[in-house]
Amino acid sequence: MFDTFRGLLMWTIPISHFTRVAGHFSQASLSGVIYITINVFVMQAFVFLSGYFSKKPDRSKETSFHTFMWPYLLGIPFFYCVRYIIWGHANWNLDTPPFALWYLWALFFYRYFTKEWMKIPYILELSILVYLFAGQVPFFSDKFGLGRVVSYFPFFVMAVYCTGDQLKKLQCLKKWHCWLLGAALMGASCILAFCVPQLPVGFYLLKSPACELGITWYWDIIGRAIILALAWGWIILMVNILPSKMNYVAYVGMNTMPVYIFHLIVRYLVKKHTIFFGVLPENWVVYYLMIFALAGLCVFVFSSKPVVKIYDFVVEGLWKVFLWLLDRCKDLLALMHRPVAAITQAVLEGIGNIGKGEASGAAPEEKGSGESASLKDTDKKDII
Repeated sequence: MFDTFRGLLMWTIPISHFTRVAGHFSQASLSGVIYITINVFVMQAFVFLSGYFSKKPDRSKETSFHTFMWPYLLGIPFFYCVRYIIWGHANWNLDTPPFALWYLWALFFYRYFTKEWMKIPYILELSILVYLFAGQVPFFSDKFGLGRVVSYFPFFVMAVYCTGDQLKKLQCLKKWHCWLLGAALMGASCILAFCVPQLPVGFYLLKSPACELGITWYWDIIGRAIILALAWGWIILMVNILPSKMNYVAYVGMNTMPVYIFHLIVRYLVKKHTIFFGVLPENWVVYYLMIFALAGLCVFVFSSKPVVKIYDFVVEGLWKVFLWLLDRCKDLLALMHRPVAAITQAVLEGIGNIGKGEASGAAPEEKGSGESASLKDTDKKDII
């Protein structure tokens, strides 16, 4: 079920990205409903699933760098090169994670410090409180991905503390309950798209403070509370309706990383060449079928075995090279340690000897000056 959940989420991410940049987008339209529906839960659910399988804090530091930070470090130069090739300029900005790589950046910190933040009392309540008011803090912005790191953290905490028994209790909805919940969630997205212009579509990414989006402080808090409720509603719905048997979507769910990385290249191409601008707005059925089909094609191609093997070969191969270089550096430092230690010891001994020499040389001078003074006194007495 978890792999199927991941696979479905992976399909919705390209749909969201292509809907936003393909043209004919407006909030009060079907495109706005699709965009809002996806973005109120998709990354929250991804973070929740990652947290659910991060219940071993003793190994969190061992696995977090290899699993998240290493692809992030490789992705930075990769995406800047892609930007340069497609747009003719890279827009270097090292204090902001390039586009969707913020997710890897955030998960690295969540998992790496799992053991530490689990010791904080009432961490779940505190994380939700910080989430609700994060929009009022100016530096919780896109810089270093802080806005998203803070905003998605409660879902990771919830997942870490969520046990298997608790998850089974959530899987108790009857069929008509699921239909009712799904209709309510879709209705909420329609209301947000058509009736709540106070919350622009950029708000649902949870990456910028309210002052940057031009949102009043109370609408920001209300909007964040709504997103929290809708995200949990979608998660509960999905764990009740998704099958547990192995299927193609589950296969995609086991190979999400290549899809997540490489579909962004297609997004850049769609945005630059405005592939869907040729479709007239009145042909909205064809328009959305093309978007959904392109997203499905990206999932199919980038999760295929050849692409997955190439991705694993490059990422894991470079990881082995990195470990080899790290071992060589350790060996070099070990070889340098002995002569450096010997030189340091000799220098310290030399300084000690100099100190002793200065101390032994100072006494005769003082003694000599004393003798000279007594001689002068004697001479003075003799004169007198």
